[in-house]
This record gives sequence, structure tokens and C-alpha cells, in this order.
Amino acid sequence: MMQMSKNKSSFVKTYSTRFIALCLILSLAVIMCSCSTDNDFDGIRFAKTKTISVLSDGSDPELEKYIHDSVLEDCNIDVRFVSEDYYSQAYGIIPDVAYSYDLNSITTYYKMDSVLNVAPVLDVYEDSLTYLNNVLFDKNTAEVWYLIPESAAPKAKITFIRADWLEDLGLGIPATRDELYDCLIAFRDNAELLLGEDSSEMIPFLIDSEPNISCKPLFDSFYDTDINDEEFYENGYCRAVQDGYSDGLAVLNEWYLEDLLPDNFNAIIPGSKESYEPIENGYVGAFCADYDYLYKNGDNSIIKAFHDNCGDDAAYIAVNTFENVDGDYTCWQEDYLETPTRYIYMPSTCSEPLACMVYLNWLSKPENVASIKTKAAEDPDAYSYLLTLSDEQNDELNSSEDAQSAKETAEEVKYITKAIKCVKYDSSIFTYVESDVDIKTLFPESLYLYSYTAITAPEGCFDSIASEAFDVYVNSGAGVIFKIRSMEWNKVMVEEKMWPW
Repeated sequence: MMQMSKNKSSFVKTYSTRFIALCLILSLAVIMCSCSTDNDFDGIRFAKTKTISVLSDGSDPELEKYIHDSVLEDCNIDVRFVSEDYYSQAYGIIPDVAYSYDLNSITTYYKMDSVLNVAPVLDVYEDSLTYLNNVLFDKNTAEVWYLIPESAAPKAKITFIRADWLEDLGLGIPATRDELYDCLIAFRDNAELLLGEDSSEMIPFLIDSEPNISCKPLFDSFYDTDINDEEFYENGYCRAVQDGYSDGLAVLNEWYLEDLLPDNFNAIIPGSKESYEPIENGYVGAFCADYDYLYKNGDNSIIKAFHDNCGDDAAYIAVNTFENVDGDYTCWQEDYLETPTRYIYMPSTCSEPLACMVYLNWLSKPENVASIKTKAAEDPDAYSYLLTLSDEQNDELNSSEDAQSAKETAEEVKYITKAIKCVKYDSSIFTYVESDVDIKTLFPESLYLYSYTAITAPEGCFDSIASEAFDVYVNSGAGVIFKIRSMEWNKVMVEEKMWPW
């Protein structure tokens, strides 16, 4: 990983800072002109050759030549790769397209006015940069000073249900919550038929001690998609304070009282053997997970253990079952700034921002991605040239028919993001919060206690118990986070102070 700054003298730093600031003024003029008068660009290709420099790790000169020749032919852009060994922000040796794995460094450069705002290019040439749809940037703000690669792998959780059990019981494939509920009841009532002497092990629907994650599609289905941007951000920490979360708890409470959930779900730690062994042993009727949950890790995958234990005729099918009031399947997705991936940016010295964005768009085109991956097949490090792809996209995924079907099911889900990048928090933020209770100690367990208390409420007592548990959760720190988010929103969106994000 490259070093974003070197131990140079203070004189050099001061000089370079002033130099970069001066270049910013010139480059801003250039970018505005390019957005309005760049008539030699037809939306795909430049009439006059543009030259840009791109940061690279220098791992594959042959691949660099292939990219150079292809981009020159397709877009008339002459790409010149700059090795990380010769890159120095302090000395002003900065390629037109650079990247960093350190958000703090990017933020520092932004404060120094040494990072280019590419929002005008994205705005004017939106129709020409269609392949950048999987790259994250905040369209709600007037400034875009870095791009984050977004994985093409869907992040929405989906429902896996025993297809062989459905067939054995003559049931159709569920597509709604009510249909899923009917299937779970049938699984419970026919445990002996389905599991024989292991009938007591039956788990119609598996959740763990973090139902807000392990059953996220249920909660997401209750949220109001008409929520405004400000409320979306204020509720963005985990959405447990948002209207609709308690409705999801109410459903799980009903299912818990009807013996459709594990009795000890509160003791099942995510990722522990207690969370996947029941699936491998064939005891679970349905559960929610990422699309590749069953299929990743090759010979050590859950699906292989499942077939080893239950036979090849046993099968899970991927479905969407938690519809919202509009009949859509939704995933409420917060785009955290602390995503462990690269941040792509253009320094203020860049004189061809449009050409740089066209190059990144070319890198994101599926056909070009496939070609580069083929060229780099024997050199995994060469994937680093695919700047707009996250590391997760570069992993080889299970290509079985069932795995691909699960991915397609997850791709049917509609994302609710409001284009807001959220800031993560941990209990350390409460160090300087004045309160009558020890929030720093109480907060980490507060959501677990709220969810568990509400889900296990006795029959007829859910409303009162859930309401009381919610008040405890809010007073244990969730209310403070909500307030902090509200203050950040005002700083960024009202006062237009970009640095908190």
C-alpha cells in the first residue's frame, strides 16, 4: 500500500501547499471550461487526443500496455501510468488519477484545497459516465472530491428456504411474509415427517442474537421509503430508533411465541458454530443471509457440509419474502465513510478531469472488466488496475447454478440509500458526554437488550414491554447518536461545512 506522505522538510511542505493551492485556482477554471466548451467529446470518444497520468503499482507492464492501447483506440485518451515509487503529494508529483487507502489523508488534502471537485463533470456528463453507477459519490452535495469503488456483488440479504421440504409438503415457493409464515407453520407441524427422530431439533426460522442483522429484510420492509434525506441520515446508525423497527420486533415476537424461532436465539453469536451448524445438519427451514453465505469457501462451504449430512436431494432455494407496503423488496443501505477500500481522487493539478472520468468509466464497463481480468488471470495483483472495483469483486465467487440464482434473487432488491454517506460510531464517542448514567458502558449491549426483551415478551404484553425497552435503549446512548447525527447534518447540509464527511 502506498504512503500518502513522506517525511519531507517543512519548507518543502509549505512551498508545495502554496503551489498546489495556486494550481487549484487554475484547474477549477479549466474544469468549468471543459464542462461547458469541450466540444471535441461526443460522449464516448475525444476528437483530439487527451493525455492523462494514472497512479499504478507497476505490477504488470504488459497489462498497462493493453489498457493504454485499448483506451487510446476506444476513447482517444493517452494513459500514462505513474509508479507509486515516483509518487509524492508533498513534492507535487501527482498523477491525474490517484488513490489512497487512507481517508484521513484525503480529508487533509481536501482541507488544503489540493483535491479537485469533480461534481461539475459528473453533472454535465452524467449520460456519458453510465458505467460509474457502481462507484459511490454523494450526489446530494455540491462537492465530490473522491470516489469509492462499489462492489457489484449485491449487499441485500435474502431468504433461503428448504426447497425439498416445500416439495415434500406440497407447498409453493413463498414470495410474501404471510406465505413464508404459512411455510414455517407447516415445517413446525410436520417436524417428525421432515426430520424423523431429530424432530425436536427443528428450527423453522433461524435468527441469532443480532436480529437487526440476521433478519434485516424483515425490519427493512417496515420502513417508510418516503423518508426525507435528513431523517434518513439521523436514523442511519442502525435504524432501531426509526419508525418501523418495533413493527419488525412485533412479528418476531409472534413467531417466537409460536415456536418458530430458536428458544436460545439470544445465545447464538453471529458467525459461531451455533449459527451455522443447525443449517449444515439440516434442522433449519428458513433463514436470511447474504446471497453467497451458503456457497463461499469452496470445500469448506456450508452447502457442502449440508449435502454431506443430508444428501444431494436436500436443497435450499433463494427467495425474497419480506415485501413492503408497495410490494417491493428493499434494503436500507448506509454508505459508511470507513469502508476498507481505496479512495479515488484527482489532485488540483489535474487539467483533464473529463478525460480522467471517461477513463474510469471505461474501466467500469463490464466488457473491459472481463478483458482485464482475463489478461490478469495469472497475476492476481494486476486486479489493482481495476480502480473502480472493490477487493470483494476481485474474489472468485462460487459459480454454481444455485449460487448464481441466489445472486440474481439478491439483485431484485431495491436499495434505499438517499445517497447519504454515514459516519460510524463506537462507544468511545460517549467519553465526553454528560449523563446521569454510564452511557459508554451501557450502549454496546443496549440494542441487544431492546431486541431480546421485545421479542420474548409474553403474549399480550408486547406493546408495553417493547415501549419500556425502547426508552431504555434511547437513554443508553442511541438518543445521543441521533442528536450528533442531527448536528452533523446541519454542519454539512445547512452550513455547507464538508469536513465532517
